[in-house]
Amino acid sequence: MKKFPIFNIEANNKDISNKLMERVVSVRVNQKMGLVSDSCELVVDDHIDHRIQLPGDEDKVRISLGYGKEEDEKEILHDFGEYNVGEFALNGPRDKLTLYGDKRLWTKSLKAPVKFSWLSTPQEPLLLKDLFAKVAGNHGLEAKISPELESIVLPQIEQSESDIQLLTRLASYYDAVCKVQENVIFFMPRGTGKTLSGKGIAEVALDIEDLLSWRTLQSQYPAYQSCRAWYHDFISATRTMVEVGSGSPCFDLSYTYADETTAKWAAQTRLNHASRVAKTIEIMVIGEPDIRAGGTVSISQVREGVDGAWFVAEVEHLIDKKGFVTKAICQQLKG
Repeated sequence: MKKFPIFNIEANNKDISNKLMERVVSVRVNQKMGLVSDSCELVVDDHIDHRIQLPGDEDKVRISLGYGKEEDEKEILHDFGEYNVGEFALNGPRDKLTLYGDKRLWTKSLKAPVKFSWLSTPQEPLLLKDLFAKVAGNHGLEAKISPELESIVLPQIEQSESDIQLLTRLASYYDAVCKVQENVIFFMPRGTGKTLSGKGIAEVALDIEDLLSWRTLQSQYPAYQSCRAWYHDFISATRTMVEVGSGSPCFDLSYTYADETTAKWAAQTRLNHASRVAKTIEIMVIGEPDIRAGGTVSISQVREGVDGAWFVAEVEHLIDKKGFVTKAICQQLKG
């Protein structure tokens, strides 16, 4: 069954696809892991005889991409969410209007500087889940955190940074990803290709016929074999070391953690991170909207070093006059 790329565009909850169908030059959507905003780019023909109304400060667009089919087959569209039109550009003499959208509808307050003391004592330890829930609630967001991260004990934190900086820093300590989608903020382990419940995200299978191009990069430098971390032992009032893994080279974490369990967790996640980023791949495939940041792809029938399961760290979908292509940057999948 022959299929062809299609898109759907809504402006402020009104479908404008039919009005723009003949004037759209390209539609692009970018997704990244973490608190980096997903973004979109919409380029349309702004012919002098039929000028397009310029966007306002509060205008939003919702973009869906997919495929249409011949005959009476149902269209398959994938919703990529709503974007705030933060910028636009006018280009000439080939008149074009380019809209740049992002999902930073929530970041105004998250980016504001905050001074706050997060207390943590042996009697009343500060848990990651409690800090995360309070920050989310302060910004009207629903908090969802992976069960394996909930019980992490944090030391006392004297916050003098924005909440978005605080969450980003904590995510880096525990090799986690923090992401806002619609009105929900997530905190989960990075690079697993799993949902909060621990279930695997649907894997996209690709073979050599799907790939338009690929490039892998694998470090030949010795990978870290062990990692050392320190925690504050309240009983002995000393800074105590724990080690995960064995052998050299060994990576030392400079941060002092609240307890032994948390220190071991941090050391293990640092080893996981080192293993994951040692091997990456960049692929370009025939448009595949099922490939999403945070998901996984499985490549086969290419060769050793390319075949296998990969974690999608960043993805771009583009529909233009040439067709529909998807580009992704992937990392070695963590087991």
